[in-house]
Amino acid sequence: MPSVYRRILGGELDRLPASLRRFHDIEAPWAGVSMARVERGATWLHRFVAAAGGLPPAREQCPLRLDIVPCVRWGRQGESWRRDFGGFVLESFQWAQNGLLMESFGWLSMAFHLRVEPPRLILEVAGVRCAGIPLPRLLAPGGTGVEEGSENGVSFVATATAPLLGMVARYSGCLTEEPQTLPRQGGS
Repeated sequence: MPSVYRRILGGELDRLPASLRRFHDIEAPWAGVSMARVERGATWLHRFVAAAGGLPPAREQCPLRLDIVPCVRWGRQGESWRRDFGGFVLESFQWAQNGLLMESFGWLSMAFHLRVEPPRLILEVAGVRCAGIPLPRLLAPGGTGVEEGSENGVSFVATATAPLLGMVARYSGCLTEEPQTLPRQGGS
């Protein structure tokens, strides 16, 4: 079955650089590593909202490992995303629905519009649900994601926002794909 991003973007995915296509056109587990920068908003309220939202703590240099595994959850074909920020784990499940990228972080689900602007892929929040109930835009968290493919890997900037506060957290870096280890052949 085609990947989540291939189902949403179709041939548009082919307009992206090879590293970004490999990142999003997976049919088997994908793993990448980065040295990330994690920022949080300036006030205690920004930091509180980021922590309550399960976002990683601020760090200038943070080892990041991302594991993406195609799977079925809740009867939907999708991908499990596990981000490990030096011991702080942020997990989500992504799937395609009605031309949108859906991502669930426990009780919170977000819908994203995907836009191809080579060499970038832009993700913009289109809607948010909490426990299945749509949140009005004025109360809903938001954000953007920008990914750019290059010979070095996939650069990314993910920004989470909150009403009236603006940016509550941002993480950025450049993911380098880890080679998949093959099982050893033969005995002993």
